Amino acid sequence: MPIDGFDFKAFSKNLADQVGPALPPDIPEQDKQYIINIVYNFCYMAGEAISNDTSISFNAEQASIVTQFIGEWTFHKSIDCVRSGIDPQFRDAILQKVAFTVFEIAKTAIIKGMPQADMIAVVELQVKKAYHEALEELKAKGIMTEEQVKEAETHSNIDEMAKAAAEEQAKAEAAQAQQSGNLPAQNNDYVNQVSDNKILKLATFAIVLRHLPIDKRQLLLNKFSPDDAAILQDYANMDDLENKLDRNVVVKCLNEIKKTLPEPKKINTGRIYDRLYKIVNNSNISKISNIINKERSEVKNLVMGVKEGRGSDIPPRIADIICNHLEEKLNR
Repeated sequence: MPIDGFDFKAFSKNLADQVGPALPPDIPEQDKQYIINIVYNFCYMAGEAISNDTSISFNAEQASIVTQFIGEWTFHKSIDCVRSGIDPQFRDAILQKVAFTVFEIAKTAIIKGMPQADMIAVVELQVKKAYHEALEELKAKGIMTEEQVKEAETHSNIDEMAKAAAEEQAKAEAAQAQQSGNLPAQNNDYVNQVSDNKILKLATFAIVLRHLPIDKRQLLLNKFSPDDAAILQDYANMDDLENKLDRNVVVKCLNEIKKTLPEPKKINTGRIYDRLYKIVNNSNISKISNIINKERSEVKNLVMGVKEGRGSDIPPRIADIICNHLEEKLNR
């Protein structure tokens, strides 16, 4: 049964017409028409299936959302297939698996009334899973090697486009901040010299800063150079920063930042409590009492419980911090 206001033939053609101008310049000419055609075909089939499905009652907007999801992910993953060097005869099977997954997940998400932001995230997660499974199937058949599968999974056109857009946005925000006087004049030359990737990471880290207390924020800012700290501070004070940066790029930047951080120290529970026992029992109890006098009741209970031979449910990492605190105070 046709959906009022949803002409799936015209909508599919409109989406396909947008493909050509959006294709990256590195895509070979012979592959460009393939991508345009497959986007059109999959969108046409999806739109037709929704229109003829009597088990659901989508309106034109909902039908358009599902069809557009099909078009966008077919576009991105077909580019990934081309860049990965996957033989043309095997691309259709991969893209069919992806398109079917998008169709089912997007349709279910709409039926359940899922917010669009959540829908986008769920669809992306399932696309990655379907793409991986399709590559693994080719590997199981001896068509692709393990190395080829790994190499194929390094390509993500949607991430590359999002990163490029976010970098341009970050540059524009920095330029706007300079023009409006939000960046100190002495930093203007420095900002122009900073790479787009660094600006993007600083903007991403500024999101973290925004959620920290002022004192902790300043402690972190003090670890940066004055120029970087000034940029961080300006981004942290920027209105609606979270919505000005692409979510996917922010996640990627945070993961890159995380890789540069030292691994958390492994805590040996037995050693921590043994150390705390020795500190408490080998020190003057009056000094211990004076140190914990103004501490929270949980800290007092832990220390006195050790003295009296009682156990504690305080996490080992917290107990480790308390040990360090006691040692520091006792050694003064």
